[in-house]
Amino acid sequence: MKKSPKLLSKVKVSGGGRCNVTHRPMEISKLVKNYPRGEKFLKRVFRYFSINDTFEWFESRGVQLKVESDGRVFPVSDSSQSIIEVLLSEAEKLQIRIQTSTGIKELNPTKVGYELITDKGVYRADAVVVATGGHPKSEGYNFLKSLKHNIKDPIPSLFTFNTPKEPIRELMGVAVSDGHVKIEGTKLNYRGPVLITHWGVSGPAVLKLSAFGAEWLHEHQYQSRAIINWNGNLGEQDYFSQLNNYGKAHPSRKVYSHALFDMPSRLWEHFCFKSEVEKKSTLWKFAKKNN
Repeated sequence: MKKSPKLLSKVKVSGGGRCNVTHRPMEISKLVKNYPRGEKFLKRVFRYFSINDTFEWFESRGVQLKVESDGRVFPVSDSSQSIIEVLLSEAEKLQIRIQTSTGIKELNPTKVGYELITDKGVYRADAVVVATGGHPKSEGYNFLKSLKHNIKDPIPSLFTFNTPKEPIRELMGVAVSDGHVKIEGTKLNYRGPVLITHWGVSGPAVLKLSAFGAEWLHEHQYQSRAIINWNGNLGEQDYFSQLNNYGKAHPSRKVYSHALFDMPSRLWEHFCFKSEVEKKSTLWKFAKKNN
């Protein structure tokens, strides 16, 4: 049963419409470290159905999968529709009845199973699996109270960082493949692709960091400073050394015209402007000034 009239709508938009199905196969003990909460529960689940099982399930049904450089797994088609179609096809093959636009009001245990009181009548089942969805308030889970579950107040997770006062938003669409994002004053950090959007920064590194820092960010009313290293392979001294060496090798080249550190040219120009580098300044002059 599903309250919404639509099926698999979140699958359709996941991964930018490509649907990131799973992650590169790895040991279960390492895999569960990627989940900020529910680690013990997921460890048991992955023993029953692993990432390799996921690959086998989809590919045996005609959906080929591919592993990208950052470990994310997508269908070769690069379309979430191929995932949706195989899931619906399997449900039809197994004669699974899907009932949409049906909200559950109460879920009560009985001597032989469960009674589901919905806005379209009463149903009975031997077993019930609850996919809780994304209710923003705990009241959305009231129908589970009869089962005496301990329900925590839900808080946002997997969200982008808004930077309303930062001019970097003007570079929307610019991305780096290996950035490092850290929340100032904490140990919370994550490394991976970073994308600049019209409201701030996003991408896998930011989304993952928001998940691991969900409780801290909630406690601090979502007001904090994020420190971004736009090339996760380099530290502060690496930047100085590479700039100095490049300046010596190419003393007459203009700073603005030659992006360094594998940085997109628009992003490089933005930082040159923020650093008050003169338009005609050469790399050698700039390197000497910053050493």
